[in-house]
Amino acid sequence: MIDPHKARQRSLAEKTDPARTALVVVDIQNDFCHPDGFYGRRGMDVSAMPAVASRAQALVTEARRLGLLIVWVQAHYDDVNLGAPMSEILNRPGRTSGSCQAGSFGADWFEPLRPREAPNEVVATKHRYSAFWDSAVDLYLRSNGIETVVVCGVSTDVCVESTARDAFFRNYFVVVAADACSSRPAFHQAALDALNRVFGSVHDTTDLLQVWAKHPSDGDRGWHAATKDTAAAMPFDALVDPRHSALVIVDMQNDFCHPNGVMGKAGEDLGEFPGAIAANAELLAAARAAGVMVVHVQNTNLPAARPWSARGLVSEHDKVRRLTVPGSWGAASVDELAPRPSELIVPKHRYGAFVDTRLETLLRANRIRSLVVTGTATQTCVESTVRDGQMRDYRIVVPRDAVASRGRHRHLKAASLETMGLYFAEVVDSAAVAQVWWTHRQNRA
Repeated sequence: MIDPHKARQRSLAEKTDPARTALVVVDIQNDFCHPDGFYGRRGMDVSAMPAVASRAQALVTEARRLGLLIVWVQAHYDDVNLGAPMSEILNRPGRTSGSCQAGSFGADWFEPLRPREAPNEVVATKHRYSAFWDSAVDLYLRSNGIETVVVCGVSTDVCVESTARDAFFRNYFVVVAADACSSRPAFHQAALDALNRVFGSVHDTTDLLQVWAKHPSDGDRGWHAATKDTAAAMPFDALVDPRHSALVIVDMQNDFCHPNGVMGKAGEDLGEFPGAIAANAELLAAARAAGVMVVHVQNTNLPAARPWSARGLVSEHDKVRRLTVPGSWGAASVDELAPRPSELIVPKHRYGAFVDTRLETLLRANRIRSLVVTGTATQTCVESTVRDGQMRDYRIVVPRDAVASRGRHRHLKAASLETMGLYFAEVVDSAAVAQVWWTHRQNRA
């Protein structure tokens, strides 16, 4: 269900509610901040860093009192981690080649800032400017119900700005603690202006501390074990509540499902598909009535998107090359499940619907937490989507009668459903989901 209030303007106090906020401390390390670090030894002015670190420490102290999740981000720029583009940049005159080597004094924290052993303090190592690249930062945030990040650190125009931009693109509210960040003055202010204009809001630490000072220290937090245990025990009707669930229909297209499609004409046994189409049609009707977000995932055969590596058996390649050509009848959804103009269509080019698509952007943008995944083929595209969704912390439901496989793969379907039910999803009859959604529709009437 799309939130009609997305554009509502929120106060600093609302956005930085300790129950949904994390403090992200970026690269406050000796090589960037200490006179004996990489920059200090090369004559760069690091005289402002003790005051910046002190203000960042004040944020850390208050975050600890409130029990906020604190993410400590530490750069490691060892050669083995650097690709040619970044290595070329860092080896330009006056740049940072050789900084932040793992285990060195330069890579260590700049005192007094240092993480402590606590369940709400985690360290994420990064190898690019942004803390979100090749690190567990997003995992820590989404796993603990975080909606807002308060970012501080160095340097304002490079690693802080890159981290803040990527947080914004991942649908987190971004608040930058201006005086707990540092860079050369002109770069510092230009970065803050850009961040405040189009990526979040910029405030002094005193503003944040005044807001946080009004909160008691004993509130419920997403990282608390009891909070997670309660969420894990969610009843089924809450799991598929239309307010935070989406129906994701995978590859129910003519070339896969219809007797006149590529698979049907190749002599494949499509005996399961009429029943799966009927189950999907009932789910789709219930979803539309209840206001559930509907996403039609469609396999899209673009030559430019075909992989270098071979996929499947060589004997399958001819069929694969003829499947779901854009604009063809075979690429369209079967008539019974045709998308409405208001419904979302996500083209995909690999088995999983999350790989190189906008699916996760759509889900995050609309605060979706649970997915009902249907479609074909059970053991490939459906299971790949389910696995990737579960590993992104979505709750997954798979209606067993709304997924299908070709006849010669029915044994794989059975194993796939068992695997998904054990590790990745709730496997149920489609009627169980439809009943909840029809009930919601009646309550809305």
